[in-house]
Amino acid sequence: MRSMRTTALFLALGVAVAVPPAFARLDGDEDHWCGTTRGLLAVATEVHHSHERDRDMSREDPSADGSQEKAAAYNGVQAVGDIAVLEDDGTLFIQPNPVDVKGEGIRYTKSGKGYQVVKAPSLLDDPPAGERLDLGDDDVRAVSFPKGFKFTFFGKKYTSMLVHSDGNITFNTPDPASSERSLQRFLNGPPRIAPFFVDLNPETGGAGSGVFVSMSKTAATVTWYKLPQFGTTQLSTFAATLDKTGKVTFSYGDLEAEEAVVGIAPGDGGNFRLTDYQGELPLAFNGAIAEVFAVETSLDDMAIANLFFRHFADQYDHLVVYEDFFQQLLGGGAFAYEFSVKNDIRGIGQQVFDGSRAAGSHGRMGSFVQMGNIGKYPDDPDRTFLGTNTAMDVLGQETGHRWLAFLRVHNPNNADLLGRALSHWSFNFDSEASDMEGNDIDDNGDGTFTTVAATSRFSALDQYVMGLRSAAEVPNMFVIHGGNEPSNAPQIGVRMNGTREDISIQDIIAAEGPRVPSSATAPKNFRMAFILVTKAGEAPKPGSVEKMERYRTRWMEYFREATDFRGTVETNLIPR
Repeated sequence: MRSMRTTALFLALGVAVAVPPAFARLDGDEDHWCGTTRGLLAVATEVHHSHERDRDMSREDPSADGSQEKAAAYNGVQAVGDIAVLEDDGTLFIQPNPVDVKGEGIRYTKSGKGYQVVKAPSLLDDPPAGERLDLGDDDVRAVSFPKGFKFTFFGKKYTSMLVHSDGNITFNTPDPASSERSLQRFLNGPPRIAPFFVDLNPETGGAGSGVFVSMSKTAATVTWYKLPQFGTTQLSTFAATLDKTGKVTFSYGDLEAEEAVVGIAPGDGGNFRLTDYQGELPLAFNGAIAEVFAVETSLDDMAIANLFFRHFADQYDHLVVYEDFFQQLLGGGAFAYEFSVKNDIRGIGQQVFDGSRAAGSHGRMGSFVQMGNIGKYPDDPDRTFLGTNTAMDVLGQETGHRWLAFLRVHNPNNADLLGRALSHWSFNFDSEASDMEGNDIDDNGDGTFTTVAATSRFSALDQYVMGLRSAAEVPNMFVIHGGNEPSNAPQIGVRMNGTREDISIQDIIAAEGPRVPSSATAPKNFRMAFILVTKAGEAPKPGSVEKMERYRTRWMEYFREATDFRGTVETNLIPR
């Protein structure tokens, strides 16, 4: 279906750069609320470009609703003090994309370093052939190919596959159980074949349902047969056939589930293309290829940035965005998130890249911060309300993701400092109660340790990464081996056993290299714009701008305090 295929499941953003696997738990609870992971820029950029392609098609469609003309006549941006109020101009929302591959087939054939995608007949067996796998909810089983059968996928050969209950196959690594089956997880996990990536539950299927595998000397077929989407009675049947030649064929029967990611991905991020299997095939591409089906609208974050820069100067390091309406973020699982748009700093655990042009900037903007509905935050910006976080701590974490937390220690493959999604500090790292999901940990001197504070500042190490402190000004740190689960959310008053390892800044520099530019020349003042987005034809709700103004003014004070008065923030609006 041609309508907006980049829907509410999309998750986040990033340019076409390869990134390490990032498995985030995005349950929307108080423990794990931040949706920031590595590789968000690539997703956001392609989501935006796909959205633009759809809008270009609507211009050519005589049945279009006139939204392009409305956008051309739009004049809904205003500065209310130093809050930028952006009324939707018809470009900010991505429309639902209903499932439209029922009864059809899709075939991926190797073409150079990538694949050519074409329509194909659906070749489902009913009932399915083969052996029924004993799979439960969020489950996976390893299945070996027959002797002599090696399946080539994105240039690598495999002798086995990992079959997941939730409509996909991975290689090498099983994908951790998660409540979100998102485009971001699809892209940044292991190599993946996803005929219908959605949360399916074989445990509640009826008689004869299940996941079946049939093998021959030349092909392996996995069939997900009459499986219900988790928590529903919506049944779906589909299959993936892996041919010894490297060809992959998806076949579809009845599909009652209303949302899914459908496609193939080499894993660990990289290039990808969002497509419309009904309107854009045949298609050849070197990288991941997918269509996202969903029933809800989603926001195009890059469109928000572009709208802002059409009216205000390109002089901002961060855009801090709130909405004056409820909109699920990242497929419904995130409270807030950030994606870096540009990085020109070395030695902080990130690659150097520049995706600012897609955001409407010309090299200045570094970070897009999506805070969600302003109404979900307390009136008092300093009241603890989300786990150990105040509204200012939340803002500290999201703006801090421009630099943090991606550092390794000892060598580039050692992630002892890192916790959830490899983009937050480990629960077991004494990070001085860093806003980046950090704990302050006391060593009790008897082999036990206690967390005594959490998420309240930028630590000395944070400040080094931010360019506010030299390496010589970072004291030694420690991490606990065998303590708690590293990805756990910060918590005060937790006592744990473990072995202490002392870490110096030189251990980190040995893994990441020195920070370039150093603190001697790195900027200490950062310009951030505060933006409130409203729906088309709607003014801000009573009190929303006033709340944001309290947040804006308090944020400037908080940032100075949290950085030990080494950094400052300017938030005034500058017209274009």
